[in-house]
Order: sequence, then C-alpha cells, then structure tokens
Amino acid sequence: MRIDTTVQEIRALLQIAELDGMAEQLAPETYRSRREASRRRVARALLDRYESLLEAGRYPAVVAIDAGNCSGCHVRLPTIVAYQARRAPALYPCPHCRRLVYASELLSRESDTSASAKSDKA
Repeated sequence: MRIDTTVQEIRALLQIAELDGMAEQLAPETYRSRREASRRRVARALLDRYESLLEAGRYPAVVAIDAGNCSGCHVRLPTIVAYQARRAPALYPCPHCRRLVYASELLSRESDTSASAKSDKA
C-alpha cells in the first residue's frame, strides 16, 4: 500500500523522528516547539500513521531502503516496492515490520534538482 506524499513531507517526518530520538537531550520547550513546527508540514493521516508506529514500539518508525532492504528490520523488500519508491515520492509500509520506508536517493535527487533550479534563476 503506497502512501503518496511529497519530498518535503518525508523530510519533515524525518525531522520529527530525529527530534523524537533526541527528546531526552533537548529542553522540553525546545523539543515541543521544534516538533510542532515540523508537524505542521506533514499531512494528518501520515502523522497518525507515524504516531501509531511509535506506540507499537517501532522506533525508528521511518527508515530508508538500503540496497533493497528495510533498514529497520533488514529484511529484503519486494522488488516492486523498492523500484516504485525510487520513482516517485511516497512511503511504503515494510511487509515485515510495518515501518514506513522511503528511497533516500529520491530525497537527494530532489535536492540536486532544487539546487540546479535555483542556480538557473541566478
């Protein structure tokens, strides 16, 4: 089941996951304000999915696809999932651990596209 999203939403969700991992190290007010700022950039349904994974003990809840494997449980993903994840911004549930997986190269490709578009305008 594909969860359509944008690169910006994936990045915001990754920021939330990073903040959740550092929650103990940050001042409570800093943690809440940064998390809330990132939450505003993510669709409610996607945020609910992320929160339910955390409640189920799936940390990290969002992981990259690494050489065709889920980097959360290290089980090989179906080839079609790995292929589709590289083609368009989306998150997919790992069939084994249910974590949300994404193609990290898609995020870096999007950064390269944005950087070249900005330099073309200059």
